[in-house]
Amino acid sequence: MSSNRALIILAAALITLCGSLVALGATLDEQARLLRGYVDPLQTADLPYRIPLLGVNADLRQYQGSALRQQLNLMREAQITWVRQFVFWDQVQPSAASALDWSIYDPIIGAFAGDPQLRLVLVLMNSPDWSPDPALAPTAPPDQPAKFANFARELALRYGDVVDHYQIWDEPNLTDAWGGTEPSPAGYAGMLAAAYQAIHANDPQAVVIAAALAPTTEDNLRNISDITYLRALYQLDAQDYFDAAAAKPYGFSEPADALNVSAEALNFPRIIALREVMEAYGDSRKHLWGSAWGWNSLPDGWQGNASIWGQVTAAQQAEY
Repeated sequence: MSSNRALIILAAALITLCGSLVALGATLDEQARLLRGYVDPLQTADLPYRIPLLGVNADLRQYQGSALRQQLNLMREAQITWVRQFVFWDQVQPSAASALDWSIYDPIIGAFAGDPQLRLVLVLMNSPDWSPDPALAPTAPPDQPAKFANFARELALRYGDVVDHYQIWDEPNLTDAWGGTEPSPAGYAGMLAAAYQAIHANDPQAVVIAAALAPTTEDNLRNISDITYLRALYQLDAQDYFDAAAAKPYGFSEPADALNVSAEALNFPRIIALREVMEAYGDSRKHLWGSAWGWNSLPDGWQGNASIWGQVTAAQQAEY
């Protein structure tokens, strides 16, 4: 009887141990899920330095003089640091024969000179109709990267004493931002490389940011998933031509603390999947900028089309 009892006790202990191991495994899996995207700074030195986070997207071309100064004062009061402003090549050089006309942008850049708080991020965008096929939209890429690089070079020469952050294009993974043509990681990589070299040659302190990618789950001739697109850039060795990457972590219809990080999920933590692409290619010391983010809230009683970007209530929007 004592032998049987010992076997029973041993079996019970083994069952308990197995149950504990299963519970431990489940706990570790849950912990990994909850902490995905978080890195312990005590465990690795492979992290970028912290930089100020809060910024705003603005089109300051619509303001002059005191109105421009008022807008910048409002930003300072809101503790804004970064101001993301588009500079359109087709506006600066509408014809191939014309000199570059910076008259619209000079007052804007000048307003930031010597500012102790506000810092500009210039987004270089659009092609004049003499560079690509005139039948294409202005968002079409240039027919020759060297032409765009010349624009980038002149911009850095003119504004490099005020500006150090330059983003090359915006949302090139969408056909609408690629002139209505099929998005091309290879085409963008070539343009990025040319602009990167031109800017750094004339602004040694420059931080060249790769285009902010639009979040999409599509992978077709019209739109390419931001995750697929970023991976393609690394496969093309384009990491040598950007100092930081960029994304747009919109929340869509999910809360800010959503945990489902997936190529099939459109939510705020989708940016973690992009960060993991950077880590997989040994590029984790670079920053990943969130260049635009937020949640869409339509007014009460809205009668128009449903939002394609998801929808939350005004209270949820504020909370998230």
